[in-house]
Amino acid sequence: MFKGPLPIRINHRRLVSDNAKLEGTIPLERFERLIELLDNSAGDVHARLEFRRGYKRRGLVVGNLEASVSMICQNCMQPATVEVSAEVRLLIVNSETALAALAEEDDGIICLEDQVLLVDLLEDELILSMPMVGRHAEGECAVKDVTASRPVPVVPVSPTKETYRPFAGLADLTEGLFKKH
Repeated sequence: MFKGPLPIRINHRRLVSDNAKLEGTIPLERFERLIELLDNSAGDVHARLEFRRGYKRRGLVVGNLEASVSMICQNCMQPATVEVSAEVRLLIVNSETALAALAEEDDGIICLEDQVLLVDLLEDELILSMPMVGRHAEGECAVKDVTASRPVPVVPVSPTKETYRPFAGLADLTEGLFKKH
């Protein structure tokens, strides 16, 4: 098992043939698309990954990712630390045809070469696990109760009155037509 800072590039075929396990950190700043969703790029992603043979002897990456990221809280508009975790289960394929042939419950990634950027394997899983809206944890937000700060409008209820139904007579007419035949 490899522990420590994870390499930028890995040879996925060698790792699969060795049934290798990797555990370590990747600087958050390497995840370019992910940090576009964040307040800043400080921190690391902790990864625990296993490489082995999967369905039809394809390379399989299984593991989990964890990170503490900074997002803007949508209640108070201040930075909030959000814990993000993702499960990884990816089959490594070598063509779009092979990717399309995977079972519906399987996720895959196309790798044409032996070497692949580790971030390319993991970034989508992290993005999908991000909350849609950043918020502080319960009790940590500067805005204590968002609903208490807004008055709730009171809508008066009027007694129901009979509704005019212009096509009510049409129902009677159609019933009469079908009974005659």
